[in-house]
Amino acid sequence: MHRSSHISGWIPLTALTWAALCALAPAQVTCNAPVAPDTIYVGRNGPEPGLSVIDLNGFGGGTGNPTYDPTFQTQAEGWSNYVYNPNVRLQGALLGLPLPTSTLNGGSAGVFTLTRNSALDNLLSRASPIGNVGDMMIGHPIDLVANNGPAPFGCQVGGGNLCATNGLHVVDVTTGGPNTLRPTPAGGFTLNSVQGGGNPISFAPSPNPPPILMGTPALCVSPDLRAREPISVDAALIGLTNLLVPGDPFGNPASGIPPSGLLTSEQNAFFVGPSAPQSSISACSAHQMRQGIGHFLYAIDRTHAQVLVFNSNTFAVIAQIAMPDPTEFAMGPNLDLLAVTNRAVDTVTFVDIDPRSATFHQIVMTTPVEHHPVGVAWDPGNEDVLVCNEGSDSVSIIAAATLAVRKVVRRGLVEPFALAITQRQNGFGWNRNVYYAYILDRRGKVTLFESGPAGVNGWGFDDCIGQTAYTFREPKAIQPDPLRLAGGVWIAHSGQLDPNGVPTSLTGGAATNLVLDSNVFGTVPLTIPFVPNMRGHSFRIQRSIGSDQLGGAPLDIAFDDLRNLGALPNVASMFGSGAPADINGKSQVRQVGGVFKPTNASTYMFLPVRDAVGIERGIDVIDLASGLRIDTNAFHPGVQPVAARSAAVVAHYFRQ
Repeated sequence: MHRSSHISGWIPLTALTWAALCALAPAQVTCNAPVAPDTIYVGRNGPEPGLSVIDLNGFGGGTGNPTYDPTFQTQAEGWSNYVYNPNVRLQGALLGLPLPTSTLNGGSAGVFTLTRNSALDNLLSRASPIGNVGDMMIGHPIDLVANNGPAPFGCQVGGGNLCATNGLHVVDVTTGGPNTLRPTPAGGFTLNSVQGGGNPISFAPSPNPPPILMGTPALCVSPDLRAREPISVDAALIGLTNLLVPGDPFGNPASGIPPSGLLTSEQNAFFVGPSAPQSSISACSAHQMRQGIGHFLYAIDRTHAQVLVFNSNTFAVIAQIAMPDPTEFAMGPNLDLLAVTNRAVDTVTFVDIDPRSATFHQIVMTTPVEHHPVGVAWDPGNEDVLVCNEGSDSVSIIAAATLAVRKVVRRGLVEPFALAITQRQNGFGWNRNVYYAYILDRRGKVTLFESGPAGVNGWGFDDCIGQTAYTFREPKAIQPDPLRLAGGVWIAHSGQLDPNGVPTSLTGGAATNLVLDSNVFGTVPLTIPFVPNMRGHSFRIQRSIGSDQLGGAPLDIAFDDLRNLGALPNVASMFGSGAPADINGKSQVRQVGGVFKPTNASTYMFLPVRDAVGIERGIDVIDLASGLRIDTNAFHPGVQPVAARSAAVVAHYFRQ
């Protein structure tokens, strides 16, 4: 009946669990994939279902094709892009970054390519028993419990680095740019400092990922950590600086111009790895990023009625959690619990996902809801979990504090199946001090739910208050607009709408940005009679991207995490449950110097698309500023999608 209890410190894992976290014998197919925030995770269905990774870094030393021109004059599609990482090419010997020699360290093939394993297969989960992929979420960094620091909380057998200890793992960040964080320089002003909280989501390891060590002992045998550490904080002591900065990630292959810089417009990778092994901890420097670099990656396997847990770097299966009919996910903003709807049995299952908990990866609560629950979203202020009961024309509201249903709403709802929740607007947006949920139904209508507190002395109806007049034909998915503090969502559907919400002559698919406007600012007390209504709010179509840009009808929505403030503490609701996460939480806003900013300042939107005859053609990438589809492949003419056939689900770290 209660949440899982948590204990301080780290729990020593069994030998079996350690082995599951990472291990693959050298003779087997190996995967060394880039990790968030430089990734989009792809669920692929059809005849060969599984998981893939879109690489947004493009210069990592992971598994891949080692082919390259040693004169650096030519570049062919699929060859190693790692050799153009200036840290490798110009100072690789000093940094311990050799040029690629095999598929174990062949490196990335470039930005927007699908990561490949050592067999050069881009379906990275092929060795797992995964079937139809229903949903995905990304959880805690794995280094919380699997790292090469000293035992008992780090390396258990064979290897280890005293300098990678939890006590020296101190994430200390300050402003790096308008939408990014960087390590706090000596004497600088610190925005957040957390010891032993795991690798920060605001930084990518450098390189991303580091290459597998060839011909030298592994960093640790159990857990199996064979890739080198991210570049050390001590690199500056020998006069080295990070040469891989924002720039041209594509180059011009036809003209012999190689790629030269990161896709992100603000630096998001630094030299912050541990010191080389020392005999005394006093000789070590504090670090902010260490091995293992992956995250716990959760995927619904609908075919086998289970939740699979992967290491997002190695794609080893960590856990298999059986459920009656897992359908969709929602993750608590403090990364403590995962909610899973079970459509066939009318329940929501809650799984403990805190690796420091005594009940890690165990089911801690099963909550009955109404008929055919499908879509689920967790309020980013940690107040409520909302569940779409498609078969009952209702939404169940589960209190985050008790995991019990506190209310069921029905006003205007007909077959609701998906929803998105935006953060309680207290000090930003319209400052109405309520949160909003945008509930999408099968008819293509969006109904707006406004949170409480309701009743006498309240200022929110805690009920559905209005509905769009226009219709999103054949809707598929909905996600919060990561850039709009005043509230809004993106909806994947068929057809296209003009700015007035009227269907256009364009057929095919569309992604439409629905935003919330208001002519009233600030908290509005309720007045008797308490009849739910919009109270000055209105809907507006800000943009609809249709078949003039898209290659088909979109099935899902994701955004890049390249510029994010996730290493700052969560912004908590005044009605939220528990203490806010001090790092890596999933609230949608962060406070920087008294100013509220979007946690994730995305540049790109990713849309898996299906054509008119039902074939998934790949993943279209949209520039959010212009609304234009961008070319993801410089080796082919025209505007190319990411070549991930049968893609149906896309996920990023801040996915709701």
